[in-house]
Amino acid sequence: MIDVAYPYFDTNLSWLSNNYRLLLEANDETVPVRERLRFLGIYAYQTKEFFRARVPSLMAMGEVSNDIRTKLYLFPESLLGHVYETVENQLREFNEILTTGILPALLDQGVHLYYQETFANEHLSFLRKFFIDKLFRHLQPVFLDSRRSSKMPFFESKQLYLVVRLQHRDDTEEDWYAIVNIPSEPFGRFIELPELDGKRQVTFLEDIIRENLPLLFPGYDVLESYALRVEKDTELAIEDEYPMQLAQRILKQLEKRNFVQPAQYFYEAGMPLYMREYLVSKAGIPMNEFHERGHYIFMQDLMTFPQLSRRLDYPHQRPVQNPDFDDTTSVFESIQKADQLLHLPYNSYEPIVRFFNEAAVDPHVREIHVSLYKISPNSFILNSLISASRNGKRVTTYVELNTKLDIQENLHWSKKMRDAGVKIILSVPGLKVHAKIALIKRKVQKGWERYAFLGTGGFYRLTSREIVDHALLTSHRELTNELELLFGYLSTQDEPKKYKYLPFNNLFVTQFTLQKRLLDLIDREIANCNAGLKSFVTIKINQLQDHILIDKIYQAGQAGVPVHVIISESCGLIPGLPSISDNIVVSRYVDRYVENTRIFHFGNRGNDEMYLSSCDWTHRNLHRRIDVCFPILDEALKNQMRLVLRNYVSDNQKSVRLDVYQNNLRITDDSRGKVRAQEANYRLVEKIEKAGPTKRAE
Repeated sequence: MIDVAYPYFDTNLSWLSNNYRLLLEANDETVPVRERLRFLGIYAYQTKEFFRARVPSLMAMGEVSNDIRTKLYLFPESLLGHVYETVENQLREFNEILTTGILPALLDQGVHLYYQETFANEHLSFLRKFFIDKLFRHLQPVFLDSRRSSKMPFFESKQLYLVVRLQHRDDTEEDWYAIVNIPSEPFGRFIELPELDGKRQVTFLEDIIRENLPLLFPGYDVLESYALRVEKDTELAIEDEYPMQLAQRILKQLEKRNFVQPAQYFYEAGMPLYMREYLVSKAGIPMNEFHERGHYIFMQDLMTFPQLSRRLDYPHQRPVQNPDFDDTTSVFESIQKADQLLHLPYNSYEPIVRFFNEAAVDPHVREIHVSLYKISPNSFILNSLISASRNGKRVTTYVELNTKLDIQENLHWSKKMRDAGVKIILSVPGLKVHAKIALIKRKVQKGWERYAFLGTGGFYRLTSREIVDHALLTSHRELTNELELLFGYLSTQDEPKKYKYLPFNNLFVTQFTLQKRLLDLIDREIANCNAGLKSFVTIKINQLQDHILIDKIYQAGQAGVPVHVIISESCGLIPGLPSISDNIVVSRYVDRYVENTRIFHFGNRGNDEMYLSSCDWTHRNLHRRIDVCFPILDEALKNQMRLVLRNYVSDNQKSVRLDVYQNNLRITDDSRGKVRAQEANYRLVEKIEKAGPTKRAE
């Protein structure tokens, strides 16, 4: 039952509801089989992230006082029970989809994946040779018995192990235990074997090790082995989730209670209790930190299942060149003529590459400011910024260190940039720059020209073929002036509350104006509806959790404003509540590309307004980061975004509707034809290309 006094979906259960949507996609027989494996891999990754980021916070909240939990309407013990039960049911369905649906479909396509099977005799010699020639040198077997090892073994975080039970042939009265690392880093998780019976053959790396354990432990009989993985870098994001005063109270209470963030140990299904108890006694692993997974753990590696045949994947979609960027014309000239909007991954990423490359060598460019958020060393933009700095440009970057890289990698790329003269400003707590923005200043005869990149996603060329984003390239004076103002503020690294006013009128900036401006825009739709004027609110977003904005959407729905929310991750808004949200539709969209766009569309009496952003409506994004929401002012580009958004609203193939219980309900109405938003938007981009630059308005 839902208590209408607290009309919000729980964040944790909403996350799990979104995970289940991924299972639905994996179970869809119309999806190519390798893509179905990828969705299982994404599900496994999201579940792992859930245990890393959400479960520790829930366990921590079980330690705080009753008055705080009551105020938050949070009951951690019962919620954790619900969470574990939900995950267990989903994992059971995960295994069912894999074993009864995907593996047979894979076999029908000529690919056999060994899954809890005995290897064919024809493969044994290959497996032994692969083990001896390639694997052996990477293995580190360690006995757990203290008589054999002066130190207790260290289970490295994010490392797969086999826990092996052995018996010495000269002493059959005592069992021995050892661990063996599974070195998936140099080889990948999946190894292709010689073809057999006309079919490609693939196996898990750990099964090759299991098959050859007797070679690793001569003189012992191998009795059984089970996989284990530990995640020690769990996240306790109290300050990101709750208002500052409340977060400080919670953290102070946790400190008094000596709360320690738990590690997460995931073990293979079937591992007997006595083996876990042995690990508890010998390796000091608390029993409540064990979590059972399927017959194979860390299945996010399914996202990188070998590409054995094009038949197993979605057909290739050619990146479409934006017709306004002629190869012979400067990017800056194209942007001067009119704002340019790229719809990624359908459009080619090359104009963005050219934007920074031209800035690096253009003699008129004097300054480059860019927010990189978390950057990969493989990012194309690093070379452009280094070249620009060496060419005498003043280059300033705003960066959060990428915690997914090790310290040496972070130091390597940051030193390389600093050596070239690039100024690096690192994010500080409460002031992480999540906005995807860049500003280029050119000094020409008539004065200063400013060119801006404003995007819903970052500068990741390698992933730009996998993620749906929009990128605006503009020289619009009001937008670029305000962006320069924002970069000037960021260089101070002062807290936003020290600035009572910064004149952001066109850009909405978190911690300054964004939440208030959004509330004002929704209030305007309510007033228009009450006056009998055209009104609507359409929101496409990843996460919707901020209660203040959700309450305002409820008010709009109650006033009769048509509201459609399209999400791709978690949602705290409950649709279909009588007298609260029965005028609000919430749909969840998942398809071949990862959705990352944030689009906000308001009716405004028929003079509609369209905004794009990199900001989700969560406490963290609105109050702990710097994010930007920007308008689409060019009428032709606004019309493109209307069509893009209409395709999502009309989608009846990959969208599901959420009900009051967070069920993902398939849309069965295709009376107006079948609409699949990502396919329709790709065709839209192709149509724009064919029309050419002279027919923008059409």
